[in-house]
Amino acid sequence: MSDHPKEDFTIDPELDSIWKKHGRPKFFFPRRDNMAESRRLHSMGSVRFMKSKFVKETLGSASPRPWTEEDRQLPVRDGTSITIRIYRPRLPRGPSPVMVFSHSGGWCMGSLDTEEFICQLLCIRLNLVIFSVGYRLAPEYPYPTGCYDVFDTIKWVATNAASFGGDLFQGFITGGVSGGGNHTVEATILARNEGLQPKLTGHVYICTGMPHDYQDQQGRKCALYPEKLTSGSWARYRNGPVANYEMNMYYAGSSTFSVLLLLFSPGCVDMCVLTRLICDEPDLANCNAHDPLFSPLTLSDFSGLGPIYYQIAGMDMWADSAFFYCDKVQKAGGTVKIDFYPGVFHCWYAFYPELTMTKKWARDLINGVEWLLRKKGDEKVLSRI
Repeated sequence: MSDHPKEDFTIDPELDSIWKKHGRPKFFFPRRDNMAESRRLHSMGSVRFMKSKFVKETLGSASPRPWTEEDRQLPVRDGTSITIRIYRPRLPRGPSPVMVFSHSGGWCMGSLDTEEFICQLLCIRLNLVIFSVGYRLAPEYPYPTGCYDVFDTIKWVATNAASFGGDLFQGFITGGVSGGGNHTVEATILARNEGLQPKLTGHVYICTGMPHDYQDQQGRKCALYPEKLTSGSWARYRNGPVANYEMNMYYAGSSTFSVLLLLFSPGCVDMCVLTRLICDEPDLANCNAHDPLFSPLTLSDFSGLGPIYYQIAGMDMWADSAFFYCDKVQKAGGTVKIDFYPGVFHCWYAFYPELTMTKKWARDLINGVEWLLRKKGDEKVLSRI
């Protein structure tokens, strides 16, 4: 196997034009000593996106807004509580399906505000009651806290959705973006294993990669599908437009707590780095390299984890790991639908809302979740691996 040429990209023409005119975005490295500032900057990116012309035109300017929002405390397993945000249609069109949604942020950043556009959009377009999860963040709350916060929310919603106008028998969907998508995948595994009732009816994952190449504190390694991943997106975008594999490995080996996350254009994060992040270096013993809750690709049984709607960015270093997961689920009898976005990077839409590809992403998201609700049949996994 040989590596791909160093500049092996096919960038979306609109994005390429923007980069040629304004330059490529800068990145920053959240660490223990600057985590508060990193989170502030990350939050500024969300605010900037919500003020964009794209968001205003997509959601409209009706007053009052066609949805309502309510924050409330939800008890979790360690005796404390987390905050969830509940989105409801102001004028429901009949019984409302239910979604539990988890935000992005690399497990160490993000908040209930991060994915408010997605929640508002799906609430008003598809008549959904959405429970957005304010799961606790690393490094203050290491693995597996965030995963269990999401699962505890799903269990709470399973018994309380009706109090907020939700009808689980019209649909009981989970979803998440990036790190929040990881937590959601993990939580759906727990829901399946514990026999959650009512059963989950579908899942939506946006730019959600699967850990597949990492090492824990005890030196236990996990390198899944290396013969494919080293010739696919993991290698193809090792010299990516906003991050590169060598830089990630440098920070993975640093004794300083750090993880590569990008302010304007989040790119690819090596899983060695993420192991340090979500497990917290002194507590890496909590992370078993072959724990399916850390990397679902290590599962021995992929049945009962669909149907799935997956959005995958072509220039995302984790693209192939997402396709592998979909392939495993489908081979185990699950239904999978994928929308693939060539020429754009991990979570591009939040940073370049003006792109035509971003408008397509929003339309696809509505149609993809509607597909989950209607169960329109079995879509084949795209052959990208």
